[in-house]
Amino acid sequence: MVFNNSREQSNIYKNKPKESIDIYKSKKDFKKIGFDVFNSWYSMQEKCCAYCGLTALESLQLYFRFPESTRGGKRGKRLELDGRDSSIKDYSKLENLILACYWCNNAKTNYFTYDEFMIIGKAIKNIQKSRLIK
Repeated sequence: MVFNNSREQSNIYKNKPKESIDIYKSKKDFKKIGFDVFNSWYSMQEKCCAYCGLTALESLQLYFRFPESTRGGKRGKRLELDGRDSSIKDYSKLENLILACYWCNNAKTNYFTYDEFMIIGKAIKNIQKSRLIK
């Protein structure tokens, strides 16, 4: 899609969730599929980490409680995208994408498979839930 001016470009984001816009803008590959396709996918996702179950709100609460654990406050405010199969580097393959909290996404790296990290995610869930209670 080609835009004639920045006003025309900003209209595609009108009345759309800020989180969806921010995530869309964070990955160059999304330009291949367009914002509307991505936003449709995003709106159907449960807003929690696929690994530990931490919700977007809980992730934000942890971000404010432990800012030192979020790379100097640069990540952790919102859920992030992760590839279920880390060998697929193309973020326009929506069937491979999941939402993950910063802590799981950072710990998983490209070393663990989705199934392997689901086991680790359970432990992270227990730790993070106890931190939220304290």
